[in-house]
Amino acid sequence: MQQPLATLLAYPASEAADERLMGHRGGELPPISAVILAAEKDMAGLDVCIRGVLAHSLNPVELVQVVAQRLPARSFDDLDSRVVWFDERSCAPTSRDVREYLRGLGRDPSTASWYFQQLAKLQCFDALPAGTPEHVLVVDADFVFLRDMVFVDGQGSSVLPYGYPLSWRLNTRVHRLPDHHTALEAAGRLIPGWLPVDAYSGMQHHMVFDRTILGEIIQRAQKAHGIPFWQAFLRTADPCKWTGASEYVLYRHFAARFFPERVRHRHVDAVDVIQAQGHGGFVLPEVAAAAEGSSLHAVGCHRFLHYAERLATMDYIPAGLRRTVCAEPTPLQLRLDGGLLTIRNAVPPLTLA
Repeated sequence: MQQPLATLLAYPASEAADERLMGHRGGELPPISAVILAAEKDMAGLDVCIRGVLAHSLNPVELVQVVAQRLPARSFDDLDSRVVWFDERSCAPTSRDVREYLRGLGRDPSTASWYFQQLAKLQCFDALPAGTPEHVLVVDADFVFLRDMVFVDGQGSSVLPYGYPLSWRLNTRVHRLPDHHTALEAAGRLIPGWLPVDAYSGMQHHMVFDRTILGEIIQRAQKAHGIPFWQAFLRTADPCKWTGASEYVLYRHFAARFFPERVRHRHVDAVDVIQAQGHGGFVLPEVAAAAEGSSLHAVGCHRFLHYAERLATMDYIPAGLRRTVCAEPTPLQLRLDGGLLTIRNAVPPLTLA
């Protein structure tokens, strides 16, 4: 019988001291690459995301690889010569491969784009040029850094976000493991011995991947299931959920449990605006402008296909809160402040200071 997650032993992941990791340009820090996956809906704010990485990474950024089906309307020439485009159709697997595999499993193929971008992140080293750094900052294209940040410290340890709590308890910094969480259960099926280490998900629209740790995840999954990693990832995802697995949950807790000497963790104070995909609504440059003068480290502006359906199936949202936000699925702003989660409607004019 499967043991409830809330009863599992969870030890606190080592926390990074903010004063050593933000707003400080002294000392030698390891170089990194950055990978940004961009869908068509992300193009309007893509340059803001890229500029945030280049302006605020205290680690030298050797390369920013944008994975997309096409270049945006204007080129990257006025951004930086380190910014390059990688045609997502050259990824393995492709979005079409994922769609056909899901169909073959008898599952909803409309989730293919969601799983494709997760797999592209988890296999990002395969698409990067030989000789690139051992650490990759993966950033969602609808997220922008606003303050200087270290992503790999002087000892070579990745600095990972705690992210959103695994169970959304509002107006408190005391969080606990939930009895049920789709992403936790999917990761446990994928990797033998995988368990969460604390009550935070690691989901916050970016992650620092260590080549060694990511390689170990892939190797263990392939050994356990006897099939390519991407197929094992899809087979162990929950077929009844739109978000049936999470690359960020998988990676953060695996790294903290099996490679604690190679990672540190911090809270990233941020606001994420979430809304349905479609015309109108907020855009990333607008949200970033609204945060000028604030103490926020980052902001995001996200558009979701099947917005109401996704909210309804997010089992980390307690039932009462889920009923409230699903009753009228309007744009919301989610604020994280040192692990404190608050939610309010996002209405213009947006003010985040």
